[in-house]
Amino acid sequence: MFRKLVVLFLAAAITTLADGNSFDRVRYNGGSVDSKVDPKEWHNNLTVTSDMITLTLKDGKKVEISPKTVTSLSYGQEAHRRVGTMIALAILVAPVALFGLFHKTRLHYIGVQYTTPDKKTAGILLQGDKDNYRAILVALQGVTGVPVAVGEKDREFVPVGVKTDITKQPEESEKVADKQAAELSKGSINVTSSPTGADVLLDGDFVGNTPAILKPTPGKHTVTVRLSGFKNWSREIAVQTGSELQLSATLEKQD
Repeated sequence: MFRKLVVLFLAAAITTLADGNSFDRVRYNGGSVDSKVDPKEWHNNLTVTSDMITLTLKDGKKVEISPKTVTSLSYGQEAHRRVGTMIALAILVAPVALFGLFHKTRLHYIGVQYTTPDKKTAGILLQGDKDNYRAILVALQGVTGVPVAVGEKDREFVPVGVKTDITKQPEESEKVADKQAAELSKGSINVTSSPTGADVLLDGDFVGNTPAILKPTPGKHTVTVRLSGFKNWSREIAVQTGSELQLSATLEKQD
């Protein structure tokens, strides 16, 4: 009986695609939309019709994707991995956020990769809530006809009736993926000084000499630059995921 009800739900959802499905509780976790909307922000809108997939973000930024140009749909950790990998190819203008990636509560990531009118590869990483992510997957597959790539561990959360492409990932590959994800969560600080060759300390620990590139985790940090015969130079900074900061220390001679 439960399976029949699910099938009826999916059938009803698909028949409404011509008129469009609108979802107003969606997070944008990064991708090809140049937006700085908070990845924790739910008040974005996704509209799916047979003619267009439209994502409108709270800050006014918008992307329109023709269903015919969608090359890949993905769910769960596979969605995060696929869209996140695009960072290395310099395809994404908004870094993929790792908000909740290692959280014990299940977060419903949905990845959409597509080709732009100028034949470039693009992608967006969305997050649906527990009440709408199934309908989003049904709607997206209904208009694109593309199977949803999903890892074995996440398959049970994809609605019955949605065609899937199971991705097998060896345990060692998963460890590498987790390590890459952790690395992507870090920010970057370029530290220079005049004179050069000064010691650089991050939160009191020696990490090298100027010029130096630091890769701290997101959060507040203190960077100190010191050199014999000169006064110590120090700054407290807030590092965000994927941020790039420049610090230039002009050291003053001690009296």
